[in-house]
This record gives sequence, structure tokens and C-alpha cells, in this order.
Amino acid sequence: MPLLLTWEPPELGQFKLNVDGSRRCASGSIGAGGVIRNSLGDWASGFAVNLGKGQILEAEVWGLFFGLQIAIAKGIRRLSVEMDAATAVLLVQQHSRLGSHPLASLIASCCAMVRQIGVCAVSHIYRERNAVADCLSKWSHNLDLGLCVLDAAPSWLGSVLVDDLLGVPRTRWVSLAYG
Repeated sequence: MPLLLTWEPPELGQFKLNVDGSRRCASGSIGAGGVIRNSLGDWASGFAVNLGKGQILEAEVWGLFFGLQIAIAKGIRRLSVEMDAATAVLLVQQHSRLGSHPLASLIASCCAMVRQIGVCAVSHIYRERNAVADCLSKWSHNLDLGLCVLDAAPSWLGSVLVDDLLGVPRTRWVSLAYG
């Protein structure tokens, strides 16, 4: 059955960071992107980062890392973080049990930044609520290696941003479990 989903702005006085990673299967190239918006949906900052070659989970966690770094640089003290990568969210939430996981130190850095921000929670959302970050992560593959910080929204993101502000729903098809 169809589930209609929209981006939801953060509470008054908070900011929201949406992040996403992407991987091109043919080349193995990975990238990430994200956007920080206020409770009115206004753009505070955004980014895209070309990370070279790797795995999708790396891209997702690096996206979180760079998004949190930008939020701290902007002095944001109340932040809601949303990602459509359930595994990355779980790793952050269970960071004390990672042991020798290949991403353990990167995740630990993310957790340290979450604590530094003050009021900050990382949660999972469906991809349909993460359209702007998804577009930025895909766009990152067009960039040279490294980070591109966006103080203003790129014009090509206009329609996606407007859809979010207007609450235009995106459809996700889910199956119902009977039992």
C-alpha cells in the first residue's frame, strides 16, 4: 500500500540536518551530501563531498561527519539529524559496542560532535523524506575530490526545496504484514 511521506521541519529554535551517501556501482565512487535548515525550512548550509572510491556505509557515515562539522562551525546548539541509512544510525546509537569495526574511529568522532552540539539526536527516516540530501549526494560525483560547502542553495535544487516547504508528499510503497 502507498505511504505518503513529506519532509518535516524541526521544532522552533532547532535546526535539522539531513544527510545521505551515494555510491556508483560501476565505478565504486562514493559521495555524500547534506543540508541544514531551520524551523521555517530556510537553508542554513549545505554540502557535497566527493570521497573517491569505497563502500556505501562509508559514504553515509562521512556524510554525517561533515554535516556535524558544519553545524558546529555555524554554532548550532540544537540539532535534529536525519539519515535514510538505518545501519549508519544503528552504528552511531551503539557506538560503545563497535570494538574493531573499520568505521569505529569515524563513528566515535561523530558521536563526540553530537555531544559537543548539546541537544542533538540522530534518527532514521525513509528516503522519501530525504530528497534534498539525496540530490546533493548524487551531485557530489560531479565534483573534484573533497568537500564543497554551500552557503546558499544551488538553483538546480529549487523545485525539491519548494516541494519540501509545501509539504508535497512522496510515495513509498510498503507491504502490510499479516499475522
